[in-house]
Amino acid sequence: MPHERLTSFYLILFFILIAANVSVYRTIFIGQALEVTVLDVGEKGSATLVRAPGGATILIDTGPDASILRALGEALPPWQRNIDAVILTSTKKASGGGLPDVLNRYDVAQQVTLTRSQRLVFGDGTFIDISLTSDGAVVTQLK
Repeated sequence: MPHERLTSFYLILFFILIAANVSVYRTIFIGQALEVTVLDVGEKGSATLVRAPGGATILIDTGPDASILRALGEALPPWQRNIDAVILTSTKKASGGGLPDVLNRYDVAQQVTLTRSQRLVFGDGTFIDISLTSDGAVVTQLK
């Protein structure tokens, strides 16, 4: 009987070590990818959250109202209270109506309202090139 318990213990320990090994491998050796999340802020607006491999968090537009806070709460970890940049592609309420709510809840390092195509550079070397078109803004490069 004790021999069976010891065998079971070693078998469970083996699987725990395999799982831990896979987790460490994924964390260390697999490069992180760019993460783009289109946030649900209702039918009359849009918001997009971009998380760069270097760690920069960029919010493009905030939607028309405070519903952006619920969407950010679902997309970001609960301990994250900073956003590297909020980029508004228009001065219309559908693009930036939720900005005051975002500024009250999060520490925003950079706030930009696009009037022309431009490049934004962040502290970790990440940059984003945004071009304005007749249909809105288009991210042309993020590195």
